[in-house]
Amino acid sequence: MARRAIRALSAALLSAAVLGAFAVGTAGAAELEMPVPSTTIYAGTDIVSAGLSKRSFIVKDDKVALFVADESELHGLVARRTLLAGKAIRRSDLVLPDAVKAGANVTLVYRTDGLVITGLGLALQSGQEGETIRVRNADSGITVSGRIAPDGSIAIEG
Repeated sequence: MARRAIRALSAALLSAAVLGAFAVGTAGAAELEMPVPSTTIYAGTDIVSAGLSKRSFIVKDDKVALFVADESELHGLVARRTLLAGKAIRRSDLVLPDAVKAGANVTLVYRTDGLVITGLGLALQSGQEGETIRVRNADSGITVSGRIAPDGSIAIEG
């Protein structure tokens, strides 16, 4: 009889410990409904046009800011890496689309003291506005570096 009582008490204590651990584990957490990819989205793909659905997640309060909570935050952004269907989207997985793609024809612009020289070039790297990339001058074949301007041209620094 004593063994049964000990087993029952052990089971009750174990159950209480498990429930207590669960209660502690969910304290400071919120259930959020967040946008998730409907299908696998590959790097460089526009996220909104690829298709989204909603799914509920339990997220700790200090981690909420790491994830996209609303679909409106995704407009104009592309995936930095492959996003799996049904998984929460981290903010670090998002980037602005490249203003210039490698292999694209671009306009080279050199400005100095009222003189402006333009030419054609071939982008050797992809990049976003404000980044410095390498470009091959179409006429001379020389490789130069320049900063991507808002209009997609490449400003050559002298």
